[in-house]
Amino acid sequence: MDPRHQLGEEGEISAQAWLQKRRLRVMDRRYRTRYGEIDLIARDGDTWVFVEVKTRSTAGGYTALDAITPAKCKRLARAAYSYIRHKRLIGQSFRFDFLLIEAGRVEWIPNAFDIPEYWTL
Repeated sequence: MDPRHQLGEEGEISAQAWLQKRRLRVMDRRYRTRYGEIDLIARDGDTWVFVEVKTRSTAGGYTALDAITPAKCKRLARAAYSYIRHKRLIGQSFRFDFLLIEAGRVEWIPNAFDIPEYWTL
């Protein structure tokens, strides 16, 4: 595994542990669809949470948040809709969170974007 993918893998493992400490139950990891991959899928009470994890080894320059573009959000929304249909979760509550890990510092952005903006299938 190349160093970039290794860092991403380590970031997802750290993110999962971080979320579990905050009482979110991780249900799936690295769920793949034709629209892309969902890093983590968790439950926060009755709410399904689709989590995009971005990891950077150093702070500064091109940040983890810079890597999450509107196009990435649209792909994440489409992948989430695919998961919702596949798991028969229509009508359930859900949200999209970002978990950014930069130089060991974690930033959690719950409700990172509103679905109507991206929900064009």
